[in-house]
Amino acid sequence: MPQLFSLCEKSKVESTVVIDTGNPSGVLDTSLPQGKLHDILSILKKLQKSYNFGYNKIEYSKDKITKLNNLQFGYPHQETHCFRGYPLYVSLRQFIDTDAKYILHLDSDMMFYEETNFSWINEGIRVMEENKDILCVLPRGGPPTKDGSLHQGSTPYEIDEKRGLHLFKNFTSRHYLTHRERFLSLLPLKPLWLSWREPVMSRLFGTGKMLCWETMVEYVLAKSPMWRADLMSDQAWSLHPGDRSEEFYQLLPQIINSVNRNEFPGEQRGHFDLRLCDWKYFLN
Repeated sequence: MPQLFSLCEKSKVESTVVIDTGNPSGVLDTSLPQGKLHDILSILKKLQKSYNFGYNKIEYSKDKITKLNNLQFGYPHQETHCFRGYPLYVSLRQFIDTDAKYILHLDSDMMFYEETNFSWINEGIRVMEENKDILCVLPRGGPPTKDGSLHQGSTPYEIDEKRGLHLFKNFTSRHYLTHRERFLSLLPLKPLWLSWREPVMSRLFGTGKMLCWETMVEYVLAKSPMWRADLMSDQAWSLHPGDRSEEFYQLLPQIINSVNRNEFPGEQRGHFDLRLCDWKYFLN
């Protein structure tokens, strides 16, 4: 998180750590260790001595859930998290709790490289100010390849050389800079369910299993005239670590330092997901 705070301070972004106080659920509960709230707050207060940010503990009440989900889904569903445990209610709260023109969302495990005299956040704002068809902007996913290509698997994208953008109808909730009013114009989202039984369970008990928030945003984005835009610039790029092994945590300080220096294993080029095996050999 210190790296993220520094990134935001560089671009003069007002930062708030959002803490989901709801009970963990789904695979995100069973596969990840869960910290105690008082321990998290203690760590944040120590970090506040070095970085300028606030924090917001999101509390849950039936009335607030009903009102916000009615806005988000066009129906007062009581579900607050998707079937994996990712927040639905909190994901929209960040758009309602402010009237800022732009919203920057960064999951706390994200990593970024950025050249000293460049800000992908400021560049993203410029892109959205000049182009009304851009919903959100991200830096390049992974360090640049020599030919500029991306390793996106089966995810399609378009190359806009004139604007210097890779254009996607795909959406990720891990990190994004978005135009708040353009995002809100996509509401209500269409609820997407894990199976045909789930909307019935939702109506009866409020316990239906919804798909992930980013999947529902992607559904409406695909039907809209807008795009997610990844900057083609080599001056900034992002990494997401999916591994949570003990080996990963041992290497994490070295990985962060290497990313800050724009140093990485060649095999990482063009890949957004961190390739731990390659990093292990690179650092040793």
